[in-house]
Amino acid sequence: MRTHTLLTVALLGLLLWASCSQADDNESKEEETQEDLSKETTEETPGEEEEEEEEEEETEEATKKEKTTEIEEENNVMVLHNINFDRALSENQYLLVEFYAPWCGHCKKLEPIYAEVAGMLKEEGSAMRLAKVEATEEPELTLEFDVQGFPVLELFINGDRKKPIKYTGKRSKEGIIQWMKRHAGPGAPVLDSADSAAQFIESHNITVVGFFDNLESEAVKVFKELALNYGDTEFALSACPEVFQKYEVKANSVVLFKKFDEGRADFSLSEEGVLNPENLTTFIKQNSLELIISFRQETAEQIFNSGIHLHSLLFINSAVESQTALVDESRTIAKEFKGKMLFVVIDVAAALENVLNYFGVSEKDAPTARLINMETGKKFSIAAGDLSIDSLRQLCQDVAGGSAKPYYRSEEIPEDWNKEPVKVLVGKNFESVALDPTKNVFVEFYAPWCGHCKDLTPIWEQLGEKYSDRDDIIIAKMDATANEVESLTFSGFPTLKYFPADGKEVVDYTGKRDLETFSQFLENGVLPTESNEAEDEFDKEGGDDEEVAESAEVPTNTTSKDEL
Repeated sequence: MRTHTLLTVALLGLLLWASCSQADDNESKEEETQEDLSKETTEETPGEEEEEEEEEEETEEATKKEKTTEIEEENNVMVLHNINFDRALSENQYLLVEFYAPWCGHCKKLEPIYAEVAGMLKEEGSAMRLAKVEATEEPELTLEFDVQGFPVLELFINGDRKKPIKYTGKRSKEGIIQWMKRHAGPGAPVLDSADSAAQFIESHNITVVGFFDNLESEAVKVFKELALNYGDTEFALSACPEVFQKYEVKANSVVLFKKFDEGRADFSLSEEGVLNPENLTTFIKQNSLELIISFRQETAEQIFNSGIHLHSLLFINSAVESQTALVDESRTIAKEFKGKMLFVVIDVAAALENVLNYFGVSEKDAPTARLINMETGKKFSIAAGDLSIDSLRQLCQDVAGGSAKPYYRSEEIPEDWNKEPVKVLVGKNFESVALDPTKNVFVEFYAPWCGHCKDLTPIWEQLGEKYSDRDDIIIAKMDATANEVESLTFSGFPTLKYFPADGKEVVDYTGKRDLETFSQFLENGVLPTESNEAEDEFDKEGGDDEEVAESAEVPTNTTSKDEL
C-alpha cells in the first residue's frame, strides 16, 4: 500500500510539475529574502535586541488582548479564534471551518478557491458560510478538534461543536459547493415517477440510482450516507414500481447510469439485502471510468484512486490517424480485462514530458505500450515496433498471470563517468560499481528537478574531492528518475545510501547533510545519532506534491549487497 501511495504521489507530481515549478522558484526567492532580513536583524547591538524583544512581547500581548467576540472577515471568509468561535457557530447554520498553517503549500493553493466560494455563498445569502482558523496560533482549538495536518476542514451544523463533519470532497470551487449543498440539503432525491427518473438520469453524465422496496431500510441509510460524501456523482432513490419497470430492475439493487461506453452497470445487494459501502464505493469508482481513459490532469485522480493496481498504458500520437484507430481496436482487450486492469491512453504530443521520461518513452516510440503494477512499481513493455492488438493482449495476459519479466530503465554509460571526483552511475553500471566488494560506495540518488538535491550538489562535490585519492571509497550519484535498480525504491529525493565493502548490510543515511558529518560517517562507518531534523522540518512545512517528492525522508529498511 505504501508503494502504491508513493507511486501515485510521484506520478501526480510529474503531471503537475511543469505548472508548479515557477511558483516554487518564486517561493524559494521569497525565503531567501526573509533569510537576508533576519540576518540583518541579528547584527543589531544587544541593547537594540532587548528593546526589540520587549516591543515584540508588548505587541503580542496587545494582539491577544484585542481578541473579542467580534467576527472579522478576510475576502468574505470569517476569521475565527478561541474567543469568537462559539458566536460564529451560533450565528451560522452551516459553517465550514478551515484549520490552516501559513507556511502550508496546500493551504496556500486552497486560499483563493476558498475565498471565491465564500464570496459566492455570501452573495447568495446562503445559510452556508466559510471560516478559517490559523491553527498554529490557536492551540486550544487545534487540540479540541484533533488537527494533525493542514489544511483540515470541518463542517459545523446548527452550532453543534461536539460532532463536526470532516470534509471529504474535492478542494475545488465546484467540489466545496457540491459537498456543502449535499450536507445542507435533503440528500439524495426520491424519484417517484418514470418521467422524473428519466429527467434526472438525462441531466447528468453519471448518476447512481438505488432501487429499494423500503425507503426506511438499513440499506437505504447506508446508501444515503455514502451519497453525502461522494463528491463527483449524483445519487437518487426510488421505490416506485413504474421506475423499476422502465429500467428493468429488481428491488434492492443499484444502477450506475453513464453517458459513455455500455451506458449502465448494475450492482446487486446481498441475498439478505445488506449493502456493503466499501463494495459499492469500489463499484462506483471502477464503473465511473471510461473503458479506455485519456490521461490528463483532470483524470489523474480518478485513475490513481480507481482501486485497480494494474494499468495498461497506450502511448500514441493523436495527430496520426492510424494510431488513434489503434485505441479503438484495443477496446476489445480492455473489455476482457475490465475490473482487473485499467486501460489508459497517453498522447505523446501533449505536454507530459516528465511522464514519458518516467516510462522511458519518447515521441518517436509511439505507438507503444507499457504496463505498470501500482502496488510493486514494476513496469513491463513491448519491444519497439512490435505493438499489435495480439502482442498487447499477450502482454496483458502475461502480466496478469505473473509470468512477464519487468524492465528497468537505464541511460547509456557516459564516456567520462569516472573522470570527476563524483562518479556518475546509471542502471547499466550500477552493479559493477556500487556492489564492488572491494569498495565502500556512498551514492546520492537524486531527481534533476529536486530543490534539496540542488542544495546538496556543492557539498557532495566537496565530499568527492576530499576522498578522490582514496582507493577504497567512492562518492557517486545517480539520476533516479532516468535509471532504475531492481531492488531499490525511493520515497523521496535525495536518498543517500552507503554500500560498504565485503557485502555488508547497506546503510540508509539519514544524518545531517554537511561535509563534516558526511566525513565522520565515512571514517567511522557509523550512522550519526543526530537526525537531519532541520531539513526534515523544512520538508514537513512544504505540503505540496512536488515537496513530498523532494522529501528528505528515505526508506527505513536495509538491503544487503547480496540481496541486490
